[in-house]
Amino acid sequence: MKKNISILFAILFFCHEGCSQQSIYEQLKNINGISITKKDNLHFKEYYEIFIDQPIDHFNPQSKLFKQRICVGITNLNAPTVLETEGYAIGNALTPFTLKGCNLILVEHRYFGKSIPDSLDWNFLTVKQAAYDYHEIKELFVKILKGKWLTTGISKGGQAALAYKMYFPDEVNATLAYVTPIKKSVNDPRIGKFFNTVSKTENGKKVFAFQQFAFRNKKLLLKEFDKYVADKGFTFGAMQNETVFEYLLLEYPFAFFQNAFNTKLIPDTATSSPDKIIEEIAEVVPVRFYTEAFRQKLEPSFYMFYHELGYYEYDLTSVKQWLSKENYPNNIFAPKNSSNDFDPAYLTSLNKFISNHTTKGIIFIYGENDPYTSTKAVFEKNDSLQMYIAKGGSHKSRIKDLSPAQQQKVYKQLSAWLKWKITG
Repeated sequence: MKKNISILFAILFFCHEGCSQQSIYEQLKNINGISITKKDNLHFKEYYEIFIDQPIDHFNPQSKLFKQRICVGITNLNAPTVLETEGYAIGNALTPFTLKGCNLILVEHRYFGKSIPDSLDWNFLTVKQAAYDYHEIKELFVKILKGKWLTTGISKGGQAALAYKMYFPDEVNATLAYVTPIKKSVNDPRIGKFFNTVSKTENGKKVFAFQQFAFRNKKLLLKEFDKYVADKGFTFGAMQNETVFEYLLLEYPFAFFQNAFNTKLIPDTATSSPDKIIEEIAEVVPVRFYTEAFRQKLEPSFYMFYHELGYYEYDLTSVKQWLSKENYPNNIFAPKNSSNDFDPAYLTSLNKFISNHTTKGIIFIYGENDPYTSTKAVFEKNDSLQMYIAKGGSHKSRIKDLSPAQQQKVYKQLSAWLKWKITG
């Protein structure tokens, strides 16, 4: 990859003035280790899907390579570039709608989607290796895209953006982290405290009452759940339907508040039929997430959760009498051929980095009612390190969900950092 970057720099250096007018396609198409395809996108003058050769291990010169997928949208070569770090496979990029007029480089996370090495060695799925992926990509484009640089990401993608900022603090001018958990341990107790508090609210009482009802009537509801699973053609591998159903109910409160479901739409348990109860559970916690095929797609994320990022576990106290097993750990969704030994070094370094008074250029945005907001970043606020919480917001909260005054502050600060008028 570094050799390819050097070749690109040489090409750009020796080009005549007119070379700057070439499309990204013309500038990249003949570089070894890069494949580029033109795509249509209404938000950009040019849009491409690109595959870049990356080392599986950035710290081994003899490392095997894998192809990492990125999507690049160009509006103006002098405009700021948004490097959006996906936490998973590339989905629908929201950034073009919130930061108009910027260029976009959307990066699929290593080991996800179309960016999976031929052989899965989990030892190289780390936040540091991913940060070096972003570094290589930035080096590839920095001589083409001449404006300032912003990294951004949502949730796990926000964690990736922060890791890049931590390992390469001078490479980008700003970082915008949406609903990004900053855990302090593998099972951060702040999430448990959040639910202890929310369970006493009017909405919380309704959510937990519904969960308790479903557990009390598990025997009856399981029959309906079996029908639902058969109709959908779902298979869960070694997991029994009852175990899956119990995981669904345990996850229900977290998913409900995370995604801002409306308690007014919770079925009346006194009058609703079993199929309506199952529909509600499946609406809040998609059953397909527990299918064997979907679990395989999630294995890389659970490896990262239980190796470096942290996750959450369930409090079984109030429902233990209805459970068929003693424990319901979420680390069972991590790869079977990997170690679940958690290394706290990354979280320790990240929390230290964020709380350091010399750290600059980060905006955090959270939703008030998102359970993950309980694990928000902790720091002394200043002009270069800011946090905004969307009132009544959830894990879906973005700039548009902030108050008008908050939105104005965010855009003003981003404009100052990026030396470009940023609007929504």
